[in-house]
Amino acid sequence: MYINDITNWLDGQGYPYTISGNKSIKIEGFSSLENYQRGTLTWVKKQKNYDDVNDDLDIRCAIVQTGIKVKAQCCIHSGLSKEIFFKVLEYFWSGTKPERKIENTAIIGEEVKIGNNVSIGNNCVINGEIAIGDNTIIEDNVVIMNRVKIGASCRIHAGCVIGKDGFGFSITENSVPEHIRHFGGVFIGDRVEIGANCVIDRGTIDHTRIGDDTKIDSLTLVAHNSVIGSKVMIIGGIIVGGSCRIGDKSYVSPGAMIKNQVKIGVNSFVGMGVYVHEDLEDSHALLQNASKPIKMRDYRRFL
Repeated sequence: MYINDITNWLDGQGYPYTISGNKSIKIEGFSSLENYQRGTLTWVKKQKNYDDVNDDLDIRCAIVQTGIKVKAQCCIHSGLSKEIFFKVLEYFWSGTKPERKIENTAIIGEEVKIGNNVSIGNNCVINGEIAIGDNTIIEDNVVIMNRVKIGASCRIHAGCVIGKDGFGFSITENSVPEHIRHFGGVFIGDRVEIGANCVIDRGTIDHTRIGDDTKIDSLTLVAHNSVIGSKVMIIGGIIVGGSCRIGDKSYVSPGAMIKNQVKIGVNSFVGMGVYVHEDLEDSHALLQNASKPIKMRDYRRFL
């Protein structure tokens, strides 16, 4: 394929970019910058990443974050370099997509409503008042139970458990913990991705909710009654306590713990390994070694 093939596709998608160098050269696959293979397309995110590689590297074509100086036969500059690079890889090199199907080993209850073009993997158990939207993928060994609604174009990775009762107990006069029956459900928006071996508890009365375009990494617990906004990113190994609120466009780093009933504001950032025990205002960051939250209007420039 040629550079022109890429730019023609970018134009059709409406991506903003500028280009310099030889626009008609041929591309022979793709590779990472660290292990660059001659003649391929690569991606440069930061100036340091480029400066750390060999100055004599003969780069055929690079998709480059705006403002970074790179020596290459052709450069495509954009403020959306990461998105563009991986969308280009997906469009030109992903190959034929596998056929969507429901595996014979999946157990599906009579009440379950399944949309169009849904894929359900091996050994899944889906039973209860369940609705799954169009084009959603449920990978192997997933359990979805009680009352759950999953939107369109979602992906639930292997080993997830969604819709079980949360850890809700009352203490009797004899100091015996007694389980509280849950009546709520789990409502998941469109284009949500939930990583492998996550647990999403149903609400006690109200629903546990996850907004559109939110991405949750593997080994995360979202406890009962929590509400996670849209376009939130929750990275691996997180514990979200019961009845928490996480605002739109927020980011929770690996290993963080959020105390039950805590509210995290819109566009906020929680650092690695942080224990969040008090509410965090909109557009604030809470870092591991900070004595108090830091005002941060756009944390994304640091990612």
